Amino acid sequence: MELEVRHLRYLDAVGCAGSVTQAAVALGLSQPSLTAQLRRIEQVLGGPVFDRGRHGARPTTLGRVLLPHAREVLVALDELGRALREVGAETSTPMLRVGARSTVLASRFCEVVGEVFGDRVIDLTVLDRQVPCLNALANGLVDLVLHVDFPGRETVPPPGTRLTVVGMEPIFVLLPETHPAAARAEVDLRDLADLTWLLWASGDDEMNRHLVAECDRAGAGKVTIREFDQLVAAQLIRRGDPVVFPVQAFTSGVSLPGVVRPLRASPLRVRHVLLHPADALPQDHVDQVRDKLIDTYRAMIPAHGRVPGWWTANPGWLGS
Repeated sequence: MELEVRHLRYLDAVGCAGSVTQAAVALGLSQPSLTAQLRRIEQVLGGPVFDRGRHGARPTTLGRVLLPHAREVLVALDELGRALREVGAETSTPMLRVGARSTVLASRFCEVVGEVFGDRVIDLTVLDRQVPCLNALANGLVDLVLHVDFPGRETVPPPGTRLTVVGMEPIFVLLPETHPAAARAEVDLRDLADLTWLLWASGDDEMNRHLVAECDRAGAGKVTIREFDQLVAAQLIRRGDPVVFPVQAFTSGVSLPGVVRPLRASPLRVRHVLLHPADALPQDHVDQVRDKLIDTYRAMIPAHGRVPGWWTANPGWLGS
């Protein structure tokens, strides 16, 4: 393992906050995750950077030497990002660097952005995990990102970054046809207490934490989560194993066996958000992108909605 820019940002965040817990909130990470990262960084450096205890996190001798240099590097990278944006703005066809998490709505993101920024060349990067997404924004590597977060785990934008909410979308469940709950029009989380939840192996831990929290709140018992490749998950569902698979409300076009059902009161949900450096784009242009994304989502419901009629019967959601 070698030190990366994100590692320097972790160290700088802890040094500025004086607390691992507060730094984790600012970075959009869980406290255990940030603590684990610090341990790995300190193994590379050969000693502790912070003394951590009731008093918070105070730099050690190594930390007092390291942190000023880390901040110099981060400042230089931020200045480089601004300089590159200025160069891009001066070209005849300036490039607009956008990022997106892999959702069905994101498949229309470049099209929508192109309608608003008709004079810009669009370069797309897939950012499926929260930390790389926030790092890309903090480092000035992207101008606009369509990302998602979850209730209770809302994204904390890096300093100098703005967040614009697009809307909230329900998460449905895919069940084997032989499971008793598959015969119902909608399913309660407690009906799924005996099942193993399958998630994509490339997914984000934020979804896992949201799922565990909501099942605990619903009294659904201990949640067992296993990450699977899509082909393996499809095989388990097809043969009727005791599994359940959370799915986006829109179909991506990939055919999966089983039955899709909405959850009663929609406890599992995802929020679509736009993130951008405050000095990268005019807010009114970002608002136009948001409005066009909402219109695009609504227009996609008849062809892509997994549960016909759900949006009409459930006002207040994205697309209803």
